[in-house]
Amino acid sequence: MPGFQRVGAVSEFSDSLVRVFKVEGVDVAVVRHEGQFYAVTGACPHASYLFNYTRIRPEDRIFCSSHGAWFDLKSGKVLGGPTDYDLCVYQVRVEGDDVLVSVDAAGDPQVH
Repeated sequence: MPGFQRVGAVSEFSDSLVRVFKVEGVDVAVVRHEGQFYAVTGACPHASYLFNYTRIRPEDRIFCSSHGAWFDLKSGKVLGGPTDYDLCVYQVRVEGDDVLVSVDAAGDPQVH
């Protein structure tokens, strides 16, 4: 499928545990949270700290433990901390047991 890259099998994702992958040279955070898959920018835009192996916090928030920035997982919007930049939201699909991500059609915020 053009534009989509396999990042793993559904069974390889623990609920609410973020994993970061390189997709066409871009760091992308992928997480299965409450039965749905999400893909956003893989590092905090404040200081490029990777979200790898962090957990989604209450109210669907992804937190940067380096400097305390936090973001809405579903929209990518910054909710607090030392940055004004939102996360990019990427398309993610599940086909069979494959989790696929595309960085070609980033949904909104800023493209980093």
